[in-house]
Parts: sequence; C-alpha cells; structure tokens
Amino acid sequence: MTLTAPPSFPQWPRPPAAPDPPGLPDALDVPEEAGRALLRRRLRTGAVAWDPATARTRFLVPPGSAEELPGLLEWLEWGGIGLDMTVLAAYDPRGAAVWRRPPGWGCGTGLAGLAALVSAAAAECHRVRLLRAAQPFAFS
Repeated sequence: MTLTAPPSFPQWPRPPAAPDPPGLPDALDVPEEAGRALLRRRLRTGAVAWDPATARTRFLVPPGSAEELPGLLEWLEWGGIGLDMTVLAAYDPRGAAVWRRPPGWGCGTGLAGLAALVSAAAAECHRVRLLRAAQPFAFS
C-alpha cells in the first residue's frame, strides 16, 4: 500500500496577530463624591486611587477600556447624558497621591465587571450632577 499526499487545500489568509496588550491599565475617572459612593457599594473593583489636587477618584480598569466606554454608555442607555466621567488611557498609577484601595487588594475588574462598574459609576455621577445643580426636587 502506498501513501499519497493529501490534496492541497487553498491557503486562507491568516488574521493579523493581535498586538500585545499595553502594560499600563486605564482609569475610570469620576468625581470624589461619586467615587466614595461607589466604594460604599462594595462593587468588585481593582485598585482605586484618589487625587486630592483634582478631587477625583480613579478606578483602575483593564487596558483598552478607554475605547469601550462610549459604546458601553450607549448600550447602558447613558449615552446622551452629560456625565462627569472619563477614562484615562494608559494611566500610570505610580503617581497616585492616595490609594483608597491599593493594587493587589485581591479583586480585579475584568471586562465583564467593567459593565457593572460603568453602570454604577454613571448612576452615581448623574446623582452628583443633580445634587450640584441645587434644583429643588418635584414631588407630586
């Protein structure tokens, strides 16, 4: 019995190799009041830094989250609302003034936890925005 080579199959183009993820995490930047409220909720988050010079709280999130935030806010139906929330790409946490939750605390935020964190952060940022407006509440 003689073995024959299998018929050659067409070579499909291979997708380009995925780039290595950057080494620095992104940071979800929210007002101090919203950051304190998020920490009280005991959400599963990564490290949390606070900058007293800007009165901002920064939640470290996975690299690449900065590109996901606009679409995620639209998906969560927070897209058209002016929230005081941004994502800082490639945030260097070594310059953090005060750690509210230091790195290596034991619970990290993966991409699945990012949606829960952004949803809660959007609600807290909106609450802070309404309280700062000093508009009286309407009761019926």
